[in-house]
Amino acid sequence: MNPESSVTLAQLAAYLLAGLGLFFAGIRLLSDNLRRLADHRLHTLITSVTASGRGAATFGFVGGAVMQSMNAMVFVLISLVKAGIMDVRRAHPVINFANLGSSVLVVLAAFKPKLLILVLVGVAGLLFYSDRERPASTQDLIRAVLGISLLFLGLTFIKDLGDMAGALPWVQTLFSGTARSVGLAFVAGVGVAFLVHSASSVTIVTMALASSGVVDVQHAMFIVFGAALGAALSTRMLGAGHRGYAQQLILYQFTLKTLGLVLMLPLALLEFVGGIPLLAAGVEALPTSIALNIALIYLAYQLACDLVMHPLHHRVADFIESRAPQTVEEELGKLRYLYPGAEKYPGTALALVEQEQLRVIELLPSYLDGVRAETVMEGPAHERVSLHRGCSQVVLSCGRFLEGMLSASPGEEVLERTLVLQNRNQLLAGLQDSLNELVVEAGNITTKGAEAGEAGVLLDGMLESLHVLLLTLHDAARGSNEDDLVVLQALTGDRSELMHSIRSRLLAGSAMDSTVRESLLSAISLFERLVWILRRYALLLKPSLELPGEEN
Repeated sequence: MNPESSVTLAQLAAYLLAGLGLFFAGIRLLSDNLRRLADHRLHTLITSVTASGRGAATFGFVGGAVMQSMNAMVFVLISLVKAGIMDVRRAHPVINFANLGSSVLVVLAAFKPKLLILVLVGVAGLLFYSDRERPASTQDLIRAVLGISLLFLGLTFIKDLGDMAGALPWVQTLFSGTARSVGLAFVAGVGVAFLVHSASSVTIVTMALASSGVVDVQHAMFIVFGAALGAALSTRMLGAGHRGYAQQLILYQFTLKTLGLVLMLPLALLEFVGGIPLLAAGVEALPTSIALNIALIYLAYQLACDLVMHPLHHRVADFIESRAPQTVEEELGKLRYLYPGAEKYPGTALALVEQEQLRVIELLPSYLDGVRAETVMEGPAHERVSLHRGCSQVVLSCGRFLEGMLSASPGEEVLERTLVLQNRNQLLAGLQDSLNELVVEAGNITTKGAEAGEAGVLLDGMLESLHVLLLTLHDAARGSNEDDLVVLQALTGDRSELMHSIRSRLLAGSAMDSTVRESLLSAISLFERLVWILRRYALLLKPSLELPGEEN
């Protein structure tokens, strides 16, 4: 096909749209299915791999090579940090090497592996079509492979676009301004990368244009440097609403790319203005294609970022943490007793899980601080949503750890204790969720003020009773006095008849406002559920204790 005679603007737009659509669809498929594959074994693997510098480097390099989008990679790392799988500072070297890994596809693109990509897409598509009867984990893996395939195919379309457009006279005229001015080349790189959220994609398009003679190596170098800044700015923009650990990782990526630019841009200007042969002259001296020369410039920039960051890492990390401190939710959700490798000492590890669970139990009465009539603050007030998310994270981390203990086939004594702690953990999760829902319903009633009337009185009674129960649970869980467990047993006795009579009276035609009545009925059901959970937890605190009315 002769591009000059047959390629139209509509065809170019279609290639661009198809390439970008396939590229971002591939990223979405890949990241979503990798998250679903993140079971306990993967969590354990990531934790162990990133524990060492070499492991973190390998994980980051492979992740960057696969994702081909630092936006996607950074947000995957944010998910891992928020899930408690990775420490925020351990994620820093992962980001460094992920940027380096992103250069793999850029270098491969210089060799045009189109046939291999088409085969990969075909195989992934056939596997995807026939995966209905496969296990869920296998389906997620196939979809992740399909995501990688679409990502590569999208970049192939973009490369083809460059080859087609580069030969068109009007495109050459359009880029002639860029070819005359390194300033325009740099700005073009910033703008396009900001829009497509990928420096590697802009670099690959630039390689295609350079192969067609639209731009030379020097101007392409400024496009590449501008693209790096544009991609970093897009990451900063996408993370504008994030706080805490998420903002720290976003700022780290932005700082990393900026430091690389601080080193490389003056050298590029010195070479262009002063005529001193440096990077561009160096790659042009190699017996390689112009596309590979530009790919090597991209690789050199990634290496420069890591080189500049290495001696400044601790200072940069401290500065970022001061600018974006951890949130209350993250502080509450951080494990204080469990640590990586604790499973090597099962007896001690289970005691640490118990301490983490006790810490959550200690915080449970705080759920009610915003809705109780007479709240006495004995510690820092916690916003309900942050409290719930933080405590839920602790429970989730404990559950994940206990799953790992069970998968290690422990001895009979350890197995029995692990199962008890796992059951407690499940009850704690239900206890938190029900408390959270109850506080929401209580808020719907308390906002009515004096209009709540009888509902307010009933609600206050339930909240005060529940507060006493939660305090008693904490005393019983500490195990310092067995009488506390007996008291909890008595307080969580069967109240079904009383609650049924209250519910019947409310449904019988009370003059209460309908929305208030609905919230109160929901609160009563949640209160009953909470009492039942507390009763079950009491049994698990001392399984040998006989609770009246319990079926063994």
